[in-house]
Amino acid sequence: MIALGLLFSFILIGMAGYMLIEKLGPLDALYMSVITIATVGYRELPDPLSPAGQIFTIGLIIFGVGSGYYAFVLLVTLVVGGELKAFRERQKMHKRIAALQGHVLICGYGRVGKMVVEQLQAQKLEFVILDNAPARLAELERAGMLFVQGDASEESALDQAGISRARVLVATLPHDADNVYVVLTARALNPQLLIIARAESTSSEAKLLRAGADRVVCPQIIGAYRIANLITRPSVVDFVDVASQGVEFQVNEYQVSPDSPWAGKSLREAAIRQQLDAIVVAIRKHTGRTLFNPSAQEQLEAGDTLIMIGQLQTADRLSQL
Repeated sequence: MIALGLLFSFILIGMAGYMLIEKLGPLDALYMSVITIATVGYRELPDPLSPAGQIFTIGLIIFGVGSGYYAFVLLVTLVVGGELKAFRERQKMHKRIAALQGHVLICGYGRVGKMVVEQLQAQKLEFVILDNAPARLAELERAGMLFVQGDASEESALDQAGISRARVLVATLPHDADNVYVVLTARALNPQLLIIARAESTSSEAKLLRAGADRVVCPQIIGAYRIANLITRPSVVDFVDVASQGVEFQVNEYQVSPDSPWAGKSLREAAIRQQLDAIVVAIRKHTGRTLFNPSAQEQLEAGDTLIMIGQLQTADRLSQL
């Protein structure tokens, strides 16, 4: 700003000098001041200059050209330097995304997408956001989040976000038709991907499932259920809220792998309560059947998923199994 102010000051000084010395009009005086400082060498006004005008022009060249060159160099440095810095930051971010494995890919950073991101951050999970709105991208850049600019329904954008290495894709675009396209493209690129899609209307749920979504979430239905439960079972809602927020205790899930120490054992033999201070409230069998309040004799098999309630440290202990 100082350099530009100095440059404009010399232009105005030159303009005033030519008006006083050579009796030029404002436009001609401005013309002479600009071509002198710019050293472009066009026709002089008047032609020839008076001796006083020549002396004034020499002084304007000595001082004005230096300020003009300084302002030009500073401006170029700011522009090029800023672009280079932004380019380097983007390159670093692309390298970080390329190194991710098993991350969550969020398509759309709108109202729902932001809430999903907040929960993932609270759980310290790695994620990449795919969006193309300049304002939202600027917000993500300021927050230091990993993101890709592009259309989530295009293969190139999904590839850049690492869909082949992702574990979960969440489609949270505001329009159901867009989410259908995202699900179709993502399923074709990664058949093993867990895809969770948002549905704005209940009629779109079946379309999203046919397109390849594993789970469909409709905020309207969830909101209606929550209101009804607040009326009929408020204590249950409070309990679930506390559990989901990880205050005092948490609800966790654990999938029994073939090499798990619990595989092939009964609940009694696994001694989960003694090891983790957690209660198994349900088992989702690998066949798809769900057992609530399973008995101590229930056999645990590879592929079964345990739903348990435990202390805050339960999740850390589960990760060490």
